[in-house]
Amino acid sequence: MSENARLPMCSENVHEGMRLGPIQYVVTPEQTRKFSQAVGAASPEFIVDARNPGAIVSPTMRLLDYALLIAKHFKGGKGGIHAKHWCEFHEPMRVGQAVKTEGKITAAYRKRGKFYFTLEYESRDVVTDRLLVRQAITSVLLNEKGEMR
Repeated sequence: MSENARLPMCSENVHEGMRLGPIQYVVTPEQTRKFSQAVGAASPEFIVDARNPGAIVSPTMRLLDYALLIAKHFKGGKGGIHAKHWCEFHEPMRVGQAVKTEGKITAAYRKRGKFYFTLEYESRDVVTDRLLVRQAITSVLLNEKGEMR
């Protein structure tokens, strides 16, 4: 989707049933190395080096793919605050693996004067279509002033 075709990120444009994605990427050694260092993932299976070129990616590394899905479809906005999150890990991601992620807005509602939405999404191996991760995040969308009301 081109920059001009993206919708402004606001409650009027977020609707239940909207499909987001797909996005595709290859898990790179650099991403994996930087993430592992940042979170202190010292387990040997997460260490990318010449002896372990197809290292397993730390399971939490791709939890933020929802931001990529939202950024591909929407523009602007002041962000959101996470209210709830669940995740199912089915298979590990590996360095060098091509991944496809897509999702759907499964809920969009107002409660106590705030706008909430839930994005459910899953990541699959591009080649085999095997399910890697399924997750959902419920967020409170901030208003144009960056407030939760």
